[in-house]
Amino acid sequence: MRAQRAGQLFGDGGPERIGVGTVFGLAWPIMVSMLSRTAMTTADTLFVGRLGTTHLAAIGLAGVASFLGIAFGMGLLGGVNVAVAHRTGAQDHAGARALWWQAMYIALALSVVVASTFWTGPWIFPILGATEGTTELAGEWFSLRVLGSPLAFGMFALTAWFQGRGDTKTPMVAVVLSNVLNIALDPLFIFGWGPLPELGIAGAAHATNLAQAVGLGFLIWRSQSDRGAFVRPNRLELAEIWRLGSPLAVWFFLDVLAFGLFVSLLARAGEAELAAHVVVIRIMSVSFLPGHAVGEAGGVLVGQALGARRPELARQAWRSAARLAVGVMAVCAFVFILVPEWLLWPFGLDEEVIAVAMGLMVIGAFFQVFDGLAMTALGALKGAGDTRFTMFTGVLSSWLVKLPLGAWLAIGTMGLGAGGAWLGLTADIIVLAVLATWRIESGGWLKASQERAVSEAEPDPERAAVAAK
Repeated sequence: MRAQRAGQLFGDGGPERIGVGTVFGLAWPIMVSMLSRTAMTTADTLFVGRLGTTHLAAIGLAGVASFLGIAFGMGLLGGVNVAVAHRTGAQDHAGARALWWQAMYIALALSVVVASTFWTGPWIFPILGATEGTTELAGEWFSLRVLGSPLAFGMFALTAWFQGRGDTKTPMVAVVLSNVLNIALDPLFIFGWGPLPELGIAGAAHATNLAQAVGLGFLIWRSQSDRGAFVRPNRLELAEIWRLGSPLAVWFFLDVLAFGLFVSLLARAGEAELAAHVVVIRIMSVSFLPGHAVGEAGGVLVGQALGARRPELARQAWRSAARLAVGVMAVCAFVFILVPEWLLWPFGLDEEVIAVAMGLMVIGAFFQVFDGLAMTALGALKGAGDTRFTMFTGVLSSWLVKLPLGAWLAIGTMGLGAGGAWLGLTADIIVLAVLATWRIESGGWLKASQERAVSEAEPDPERAAVAAK
């Protein structure tokens, strides 16, 4: 049974240690998934950009607005990942299966809320500074995408469920399948082909919705033998997911909002500053995404280890994840410093933007190591169920360090432009890395988190009897 294979790492006494290889084995499919999403976003931008500057601006604004709408739900569904990991580590496969249904109920509820905002485009986009033409196009794409939110939330929910059980390959296949299909459908729906009419920017939204429907269908099909018999909404299990996921939801939402304000600082600093930021962020995603994937994998292993009552393995999982992430990102940092001109050349930037971007490459290379440490430490705390600490740390650091310091250095007294804003970002990352690492190494988190994980993972005979039918 796939449930047993997913939890076999901690079955029959479990492993003696969790090394870098174990973390990498769980992390690389997540890396592929994230890089696939980046490729899809780039393709959408390239195809829509051929329709004109107004269309490109419209999909950019609409994308930010739609992501802000789903950020809370993404964080909440992170609670599914943690709860499933704890039960899988405890060999409570019946309990892990039952959470499939609870995850889908939460996804459905989130979908109803987000889809109900489909009419708000004409009100939202003028506030964001959009022109009348941009508002009309952005509203068209936005309404179609939020109406398709059940597909996105369904994929998020099942991805969290599979990953919590230690299966990162199935979600990878679903994401890659969905994104490849989206890229293939984009030109057909946007520009029209044969009997297909030219749909313009709406075609990009239709392509994404259809591709996500296929991805969700694949995940449902792959989970049909493991989700067990139908289970009604369970108040206690839903409350458990809410307790674990709601701090992550608040953190994700406020972090996305803070980043939006951070970008506005760069816009005020000038077009060259903003353009340099966009380009360098895109280049550095090559290291950000693998680091984030390692943090996610480390969190799953920490959660399973605590569910299995193996706190020493939880600490090993975090340290192995930290070594892997820091190593990967340190190598990338050397590349950013040694050959920045080669990395910037494909973008065809003018001299003013290149000058700003070169400075950002140096700053970004410096904070790479701290970023790897921060992502893996926060991932470990999340996997342990210590989500309130991650919320408070993440929110306070963003709003009390990154934004005020970045504003003062970028457009305030110092007037350093994008470089100043990125120094504020660097301070934010260092604070996160130090606080999260201290939380782990102090030891108190491990005992408290283990107690929570064990209590959540205790098999419920009544639930097990239902899931076994």
